[in-house]
Amino acid sequence: MYYFIHYTTLFILVCSFYQTDNFLLKNRISKIKIGSFNLRRYSLAKATPTNSVNLHISKILKRYDLVFLQEIIDASNDNRVINHLLNHLHKQSKSIKYEAIISSPLGLTSYKERLVYLYRKKSSHIQILSSYVYNGSVSKMFERPPFILHIKLSSFGQIIFIGVHLKPDNVYNEFRFLRTVIDEFKEQSSSIILLGDFNADCSYLNNAKKKEIRTSYFNEFQWLIDDRTETNLLQSCSYDRILVSSGINHWKKVNWKAKTNGTFEFDKKFKLTKQLALQISDHYPIEVDIY
Repeated sequence: MYYFIHYTTLFILVCSFYQTDNFLLKNRISKIKIGSFNLRRYSLAKATPTNSVNLHISKILKRYDLVFLQEIIDASNDNRVINHLLNHLHKQSKSIKYEAIISSPLGLTSYKERLVYLYRKKSSHIQILSSYVYNGSVSKMFERPPFILHIKLSSFGQIIFIGVHLKPDNVYNEFRFLRTVIDEFKEQSSSIILLGDFNADCSYLNNAKKKEIRTSYFNEFQWLIDDRTETNLLQSCSYDRILVSSGINHWKKVNWKAKTNGTFEFDKKFKLTKQLALQISDHYPIEVDIY
């Protein structure tokens, strides 16, 4: 009888460890690192040289399975700037190829920029479903309408990315109109991730307005980049943000790994002078692991 109990207990423990290990392995395999990076007027002049600036940008970008880029300045018809960027990136990451999903030039003035998603081309974990510049009921309320990306993440499901670069002197209004944008997806059983340069701090958005936006407009979202996280190299400001649906109301919860949400402080990591760091960008990339 003793041996029966002993072996039964051992069998249960082995099964438990096997299931736990499989669960952890599954999550580890399915995990992807996402990021958002304002590249500070990444134009043809900045993209063309094979120099330390593009070397470091490539090292930064290859951290990510999927990254959303802002301030890509490219008026060409053949995506020349992004093609240069991809060439630099592939020199640093020869075994992993990246694909670009590029918006049309966006902006209501002579200054226009493209919004871009880069993702690992042969990743078995990411399936691209669709992408488009938002053209819904409040599209004209934005200087640059949000760039939408639908993906399917293996072992998780569908995620809708809403990438933005909000206009600095109209942050409060554009942020509130984002509520209308996400409400237009309420019939879909997806998860929602909002990310980009929101300019959501300091002189552009004071604490009272931030509190109102959090509690009145985005109370069912988790803010993975909070006000204590400095995302700008020149000022102690939290301009860049990642917001994820928490499972309340319409959208599924985004599973994210604790302590992976934050900035990649490339100036410190690469031991750069401030002058060189600012040639790369005046923003840190923001990031989180999701699974």
